[in-house]
Amino acid sequence: MEEEKKRQTEKKSRVKVQALTYGALIFVVFVWGAGPLLNAYLYRYYTATICTAVSSLISAISLLLISLPHLKKLNRDYFKVAVPTGIFNSVASLLQKIGLQYTTPTKYAFLENLSCVVVPVLLFFFIKKKPSFLTVFASFLCLAGSFILSGMDFSSNSVSFGKGEILCALAGLLYGVNIAATGAYAKKLYAPLYVMIQIWIHTFISFATAFALHFITIDGVPIEPLAFSWEIKRLLLVAALGLVSSTLCWIIRTNVMKYINASVVAVIMPFSAVIAGVLSVSFDMDALTLDLVLGAGIGFTAALLSSVADILEKRKERKKEEKGTIAP
Repeated sequence: MEEEKKRQTEKKSRVKVQALTYGALIFVVFVWGAGPLLNAYLYRYYTATICTAVSSLISAISLLLISLPHLKKLNRDYFKVAVPTGIFNSVASLLQKIGLQYTTPTKYAFLENLSCVVVPVLLFFFIKKKPSFLTVFASFLCLAGSFILSGMDFSSNSVSFGKGEILCALAGLLYGVNIAATGAYAKKLYAPLYVMIQIWIHTFISFATAFALHFITIDGVPIEPLAFSWEIKRLLLVAALGLVSSTLCWIIRTNVMKYINASVVAVIMPFSAVIAGVLSVSFDMDALTLDLVLGAGIGFTAALLSSVADILEKRKERKKEEKGTIAP
């Protein structure tokens, strides 16, 4: 009787944790869905690289303050994982932010989700974790949705990719490396410390890139001239990007991967692109077209299938554990 009560309590606790985990992930999806529109607005007053660098610096300082009581935990294990993943994350973010200047917020957001194709392959390579059929199917659905949204034009039956789409697609693939490595090797690491190292790396690379693109010229013109606004309301928006979109959301995303499979996290993120698409159309930054609706619908389906795959996988793992406990 007591054993049964204990099982029921553990089951309720698992359900509660899972509900909170998915709730936190949905919060991240909404914040990152609004991010492309906020960035597109700020690019009227800031250079893409300098905006990224300043928001990263704010995020890095906040993470340092959060992590001060835990700095003694820092060891080689953190740097072995956080340095390479931080470099991949930084390069991906810069490519994406620069690419946004040449594409729409919806395409920017959806092409990030190309990570869903890379993650299952890399998880198998890193930790020999064989993806389920549903996970693989959802990943390729995600790829199809991104392709339709970014390159298809059903009105003229043509396919075209500009430099903005190419840069954002490369960013999506590099984000996949970051997600897979985090899911494989960072589960036992304290999330704020792990993210802090990544963001400081991102800050240094962002500032270096901003100044490099300013001083490297073509026909006497900088590749990307430095532009910065000191107006308070715009600085507050940049700070919000650093504190909420980077600091809070990255900590949440890193923590949820302790409870949700990394492949699932990678495929659930298309929801952020759906949010970006809806907001982008609402603010007349994108037109409501067949490719937009179809791409968003496929991404939504991919996310649902991936969630189902995660639930089934966890159920199998629990049954194995229960059998192992019961067995003499």
